[in-house]
Amino acid sequence: MRPALPLLALALAACAPDAAKVDADIRKFAGEYIATTDVPKSTAMLDELAPVTGVSGEGKITRGRDAIRAEGERNAAFLRQITITPGAIDVTRVGAAHALVIVPFTVTPAAVPQVTMADGAATLLVTLRDSGWKVVHEHYSYTVFRR
Repeated sequence: MRPALPLLALALAACAPDAAKVDADIRKFAGEYIATTDVPKSTAMLDELAPVTGVSGEGKITRGRDAIRAEGERNAAFLRQITITPGAIDVTRVGAAHALVIVPFTVTPAAVPQVTMADGAATLLVTLRDSGWKVVHEHYSYTVFRR
């Protein structure tokens, strides 16, 4: 019976998802989430099943998917004028269906991308749903915007 153990381990390894691919998928999702200035698109990336929260760089706590969407809509005119560029994204998995993601970013005016308005980082808690990765919690920290 001992020779079956290596075969069992090999079979289990073949069934396990490729960790590097999953991390790459999470990085891609998080980068797209941070970079989008499209409120409907970012709202669709929020989890629909869990109570979602957001913390702004100013420390304002927003609770609920609808409230986060409404806050985005209040800032829509400003969002259309900027470009958000994510940096190197760190992923720490918390079990098979959750990850803590840290995304550094730079904000520039869309019309003058060589001018930095702010540098910062976002911390995201994401969860895996049947439809893909979704944001459960977001927390932003950034330098004061230079307009």
